[in-house]
Amino acid sequence: MLYKVVLVDDEIWVLRGLLKTIPWKELGFEVVCHTTDSENAKENIALLKPDAVITDIRMASLTGLDLLEYASGLEERPEFILISAYEEFEYAHKALKLGAFDYLIKPIKRTDMLYVLEKLRSILDEKKTSLTRKLEQQIFEQHREICAEDLFPPGDMGHGEKTYQVFCCAKRYFDADSMRNVFSHFPADNTILLEDSQFLYRIRGVADGKEKEPAAEFRDAAAEYMVFTGASSVFGGKDMVYTYIQQARCASLQFLIEAPETITYYREENRLSKKDSIYRTLQEAFSAGKGEIIFHLVQGLPEFTAKNHFTILDLIGVGNYICINLTGQDEDAFQKMGLESIRVFLERYTNAEDYIQDLGNQIKASFPDIADGSVSAEDIRQYVDKHYMEKILVGDIAGYFHMDLNYISRLFKKKTGKNLKDYLTEKRMEKALYLLANTDLKIYEISEASGYMDYFYFTRVFRKFTGLTPSEWRENRKDRPE
Repeated sequence: MLYKVVLVDDEIWVLRGLLKTIPWKELGFEVVCHTTDSENAKENIALLKPDAVITDIRMASLTGLDLLEYASGLEERPEFILISAYEEFEYAHKALKLGAFDYLIKPIKRTDMLYVLEKLRSILDEKKTSLTRKLEQQIFEQHREICAEDLFPPGDMGHGEKTYQVFCCAKRYFDADSMRNVFSHFPADNTILLEDSQFLYRIRGVADGKEKEPAAEFRDAAAEYMVFTGASSVFGGKDMVYTYIQQARCASLQFLIEAPETITYYREENRLSKKDSIYRTLQEAFSAGKGEIIFHLVQGLPEFTAKNHFTILDLIGVGNYICINLTGQDEDAFQKMGLESIRVFLERYTNAEDYIQDLGNQIKASFPDIADGSVSAEDIRQYVDKHYMEKILVGDIAGYFHMDLNYISRLFKKKTGKNLKDYLTEKRMEKALYLLANTDLKIYEISEASGYMDYFYFTRVFRKFTGLTPSEWRENRKDRPE
């Protein structure tokens, strides 16, 4: 970050000398205004809000002391370095009493100016650190209603609509140096770096009010170091920053739910609604006292969340709803398991699976009859063996057991080594082969008897399974010697 400096001297050659001989940017400064008119300087100090003013003491209009006294009444007072001739030492002495940072004697020696600027940079760094810590305390600990305009000076982004965005990374999952390296690729201008115990944040100005991808350097560094970040939606200068910090936190943890993106953008339209069917199913299950339905729904919750691109907050929200409705435990479930925020989640868990495990245990504690009676792969196999000739899909099987489609498939494969869909197909093909070999039923009749109502689809599946059409297979069977 470059600190902003205003230069004021009614002798133009002094200004030119300072601009030419001092390596401002190397020292961490940017001259945002230089003028021989002290009245103009006063206006620019108010407008540009510089970090420092370097000014001559005696000038034709307003003196350097006048500017210092004026700036002392501003909310964000810049540091002052006064320049004076040797015989004007009394002026310089008064300036120091008024709170000037330092003074220099004309003719200004380059080495003296460099020394003072290095000291000034150190002081400004300390002030910035102190201000950052104050902001962090106000936002993260006191939850003060701080808006973006409180963080960024009005002139920082020029003209037009001033909008902002928060980027965030969860510290617990990534190397600290790698995270800071990635976040250092944001431009220093119009950005603020903040952190709390769990997250690192970069708040940036977005000049045209539109969401933009960060610079390629940021994306490349994030990909190189495998650091996954989240970004809030774009918001206005008067909006409360903490709301969008929460959005960025939520987006930054999406990698716990589904295949990670380098940057995940928060989308309100992707959030799970309380009107969604999952809440209706839970409500009905609680009303009927069907703990098994609730338990299996929870087991499939990670897959359900990932499939629909819902967020960690949505997963937590479903968990909270369940905990609020659980009864019959020695300790209230919500008091034990309820999560008020992402921060509480991170204090207790490293991943979504551990949370689901705990949630499942709480459900079993409230419904003891399912503690040892949950659906097994054998239960699923027996159901398929009994019903494969009917018009059922894997989704229908999952619905019968009140389980998520992905979860029931994963459970079956884990225990049997076969995909549930493949097992259903095998059973139907076994039936079709038996009927082709032992009956004179027509092909469409065998199709329906094997669970396929679509003759053409049955033929495609049969050919994929055997390499032949049903008719070819039957003919080959007839040609074989007994």
